[in-house]
Amino acid sequence: MSMDLSALQSKLGYQFKKESLLVQSLTHPSYMVKAEKEERSNQRLEFLGDAVLELIVSEYLFQEFPEIREGPLTQFRSTLVKGSVLVELADGLGLSNHIRTNRSDSKSSPKELPSAREDALEALIGAIYLDSDFLTTKAVVIPWYGDLKERLHNLNEAHNPKGRLQEKLQRQLGNDQIRYTIISESGPSHKREFEVELFVGDLSCGKGMGRSKKEAEEEAARSVLGSFDTFNFRHA
Repeated sequence: MSMDLSALQSKLGYQFKKESLLVQSLTHPSYMVKAEKEERSNQRLEFLGDAVLELIVSEYLFQEFPEIREGPLTQFRSTLVKGSVLVELADGLGLSNHIRTNRSDSKSSPKELPSAREDALEALIGAIYLDSDFLTTKAVVIPWYGDLKERLHNLNEAHNPKGRLQEKLQRQLGNDQIRYTIISESGPSHKREFEVELFVGDLSCGKGMGRSKKEAEEEAARSVLGSFDTFNFRHA
């Protein structure tokens, strides 16, 4: 084990019993052109780690948000395990400094790709799970997020206005009262513009424009969030 990997394990908060699992989790498929016969890439570990991470985050959310229903919980989970967030976690751990590729010293190395860092993080989670157990893996992984509730809040603030609106309303009205309706489409096929109206029950609350239905819906949700306190949703 190199000193670099020892330092990495300190940063991870986990010391591997089977060091070969750590090495495998950091082995990009491109490295296999020069790998030893017994070595394997991190693709299988990535498959396992993806599932383990979903379970870790699902259990955390289930325990920490007992009043939130399954719809918003699913959105929260998607926010926390999406690729851009995993790349941030990987960068925070410095994984790109340790990923093995066929061009490790090149600026065009595959390890510089966000997908390679995301895959390595998931593979690392799979490796920790195989080297220990689920509870240990959860105890290691959750701190990587920092203050997870704060991270979730900040991510939702920036990226998930529809989820934020649903979270605000679900305790009062349940999950089935929000409705987005397309009221116009314009522009050529390669540059469409959508306008969406947002209803809560029968109450028209806001509109949004966007280059896709999703973008227009998100803008409508942001408009409602911006004036949320002015609505009487209990009578929607």
